[in-house]
Amino acid sequence: MKSVDISFPQARSGILDKVRVHIYNRIRSASDALNKTVIGEGEMNLYPRDSNKPESGEEVGNALIRLIGDNMEIERWNFHLSYTKFARPRNIKVIYDSDWCRVKFMFARVHHPDTDEISIEYGRLHAPNEEAFMLWNGEGCRCWHNVLDPLRFLDGLTPAQAYKQAMLDNRLPPVVRNFRGSKYWKKLQAEYPPKAAIVLQSILWAHYEGKLFELFDLRRPALWEAYREFLKEYYALLGLKSDYGVPFDYVC
Repeated sequence: MKSVDISFPQARSGILDKVRVHIYNRIRSASDALNKTVIGEGEMNLYPRDSNKPESGEEVGNALIRLIGDNMEIERWNFHLSYTKFARPRNIKVIYDSDWCRVKFMFARVHHPDTDEISIEYGRLHAPNEEAFMLWNGEGCRCWHNVLDPLRFLDGLTPAQAYKQAMLDNRLPPVVRNFRGSKYWKKLQAEYPPKAAIVLQSILWAHYEGKLFELFDLRRPALWEAYREFLKEYYALLGLKSDYGVPFDYVC
């Protein structure tokens, strides 16, 4: 791979100590809040469902926004709510934007809270609200991204090391693996799995700070091109082939 400077302005000596303290304080704060009521009087909580009355998409969507706000530092990182889709409880979308990137929360309630599912993706500012693909520089590309491969890149792994971590060792990036192995993760999973997924994003934001967002920043084209080259080699090692849409390494 061609050598590219991927240094980050916010990376400074001693920052790991600050990150550890910040993560510890966040976990303590969130843990203390587990037994507190964080929903206003008369407002719907995503869990547990207290009755069998029909729920509207708007009720579920607004409850999701409160859950995100209670467990992530949205304002600290200058994110703002930019898009919502509350069509029905099984098709909820909430997107936050910053000057760096976009974060999309996709939530589905099929029947009751035990069936709730959430997925979280990151996109650059040109990513459309609904479509998974777009045209960029004259070619189709994937514009919304799961966070795991970006983390492997930000951890400084080579494509071969990323392949070994993901496939041969069957391991997640260290910060994800450590959190998911903690008692706190298990407690959140037992309480409400979508909340555990949301809190994980908060942990990632605290750990990587601006580096995670800067990867998706349209103002850092050399960094994104380095990531594209990383994915091209990494996915070739994985032998991934797309049966739908564009190749997996065509990202934008």
